[in-house]
Amino acid sequence: MQTDQQLPNEQSLLHRNILSAAKIAGIAAIISLGGSLAGILATLTRPLPAAPAAQEGFSKDDMQQLMQGSTYISAFISLAISVLAFYFLFRFSSLVKAGIADNNPVKLTTGLQSLASYFKIWGIIMFLIIVLFVLSLVGGMLGTTFGG
Repeated sequence: MQTDQQLPNEQSLLHRNILSAAKIAGIAAIISLGGSLAGILATLTRPLPAAPAAQEGFSKDDMQQLMQGSTYISAFISLAISVLAFYFLFRFSSLVKAGIADNNPVKLTTGLQSLASYFKIWGIIMFLIIVLFVLSLVGGMLGTTFGG
């Protein structure tokens, strides 16, 4: 049987560990968002590579527009994912810190639910990436099989 003194010590250790994770998550969220913003800035300011030669019904200008459009679209999709992930990770950090400081289990639980949402987002993204890789593999195999 545990004594009354052991329970607060274990709870204090748990709070310190969760608080440490929340501090690191807050820093990681800010650095991640800063890196994404720097990536967008670099994408928007760098010159585009030379367009490849015209291919099957596409002029060189069409190829340049396609490359430019796809570069910008992928950069902004990346930014949207980063902002969404930042929101949940930063929310976890701030709610857990406030919950531990105020000894408020509701804030602590809500913060941990935000962390769960953060991991769900990355799980969905990884699933989609795996599906796209499998589809490209199947498409490549079918293309080689049928002489494409």
